[in-house]
Amino acid sequence: MNIFRTLCLSLLLVVSLPIASTDLDSVTESIDRIIYEELPEGTDIALMVYDLTNDTTLYAYREKIMCRPASVQKVITAVSALSSLGPDYKFRTTLRTQGAIGDNGVLDGDLYLVGGLDPALTEQELRKMVDDLQKAGVKRINGTLYADVSIMDSTYWASGWCWDDAPASFQPYISPLMVHQGFVGVEVKPTSKGEAPQVNIYPSNGFIKVVNRARTQDNSLGPLTITRDWMHGDNTIIVEGNCKRRQSTDLSVVGSADFTFALFRQYLDEAGINYGKYGFGACPVIASDISEVSHALPAIIKEALKESNNLFAEAMFLQMGRIKYPKEIKFKDAAKFLQDFVSRKFGLYTASFNIVDGCGLSMYDMCSPMFIVDMLTLIYRDTDLFPILYKSLPISGVDGTLKTRLNDKSTLNKVHAKTGSVTGSCTLAGYVHTADGRDLAFCIMNEGAVKMAPSRKVQDKICSVLCELGR
Repeated sequence: MNIFRTLCLSLLLVVSLPIASTDLDSVTESIDRIIYEELPEGTDIALMVYDLTNDTTLYAYREKIMCRPASVQKVITAVSALSSLGPDYKFRTTLRTQGAIGDNGVLDGDLYLVGGLDPALTEQELRKMVDDLQKAGVKRINGTLYADVSIMDSTYWASGWCWDDAPASFQPYISPLMVHQGFVGVEVKPTSKGEAPQVNIYPSNGFIKVVNRARTQDNSLGPLTITRDWMHGDNTIIVEGNCKRRQSTDLSVVGSADFTFALFRQYLDEAGINYGKYGFGACPVIASDISEVSHALPAIIKEALKESNNLFAEAMFLQMGRIKYPKEIKFKDAAKFLQDFVSRKFGLYTASFNIVDGCGLSMYDMCSPMFIVDMLTLIYRDTDLFPILYKSLPISGVDGTLKTRLNDKSTLNKVHAKTGSVTGSCTLAGYVHTADGRDLAFCIMNEGAVKMAPSRKVQDKICSVLCELGR
């Protein structure tokens, strides 16, 4: 027998905490055996299960080991945002001015599109702001049109993010003004054989340029590729190769604030609202609102957790940083604030976690299963905030990133948990409702997981054992 496996089994039997009932002893034995027999070769695991109903540790193995949380980091962000910003907090984008609107439809003064780090801002909402401008009677801006992104510095990624993920929509160039989540959809459709395929960009705009070198049904060409020159920070989309069928992809936009501002000006032009000069500038403190669009924190949390949306998590992360650094937030300042807040608010030792970003993309995020379980336990005791978090977590076999997992009769709708996966780490943390009606908090962290499927299989089997508890 593999000596390492034998040692692991011995440690498991020692470290797993004693449980009084025969039923619980059986659960401990089952989890031990899953880890011993099914943990992928070359990988490691750390986990903890806490019985919230009986207020006792149910199972623990290497629970203090620091691991990369991957997207389980979003649980830390969501719990902290609910506690620091409050459930009524709103992410706002506003249209403001110091000028007056004359009877002739002229706005005599500057107009400011003020970014508030709203990750959910849509192109329809930009159009609504233009509509509100029209309803206010504005036909011409007799001043400068400004985009205000002054609440954040120009650093668009947190420390430890991978540079070669640049073109991916899951790693947008973050700014206070971000329409369409900082990416564009690209659709390529075949036309007549030998002809260039049709390329559509969504949202439709004049900001993104397209170089279309592809051909329809031309087998002399290689596979169809849709990309942009991301190594040089160029937004020009390049389509090459053989287009045999419809293909689509999403690509991040370099300079998301520039893109948003360009789209806003496009909508002004379409509405027939004239303006002259435009640029970036800070809005004066004393100014009046002409239009506002906003999204409440619970909606942002739901998207961040259900769909593991990195942008939505980072928006919460940066907004929390503004509590201490309201004038110009930086990623490093937000990290410092959150590190201090978690320690102070929840009484958790800073040596047990390292927070660098809000979504878990950073190579430098570290925490232990015990730390995550502690946070899950503390928010569980808060009767006002817990329902918001619980409803936002993916549900086994029902929705989000757990829609296709844990979907048999015994586990369906019994696990509310956040998934996490980056190369080398596969994680799962949240809550289990057992067969005998108890609530459990758990966190499973697999390290060395290059392929996710085997580690997810282990996680799902452990959750299945927990769901069956008391049956």
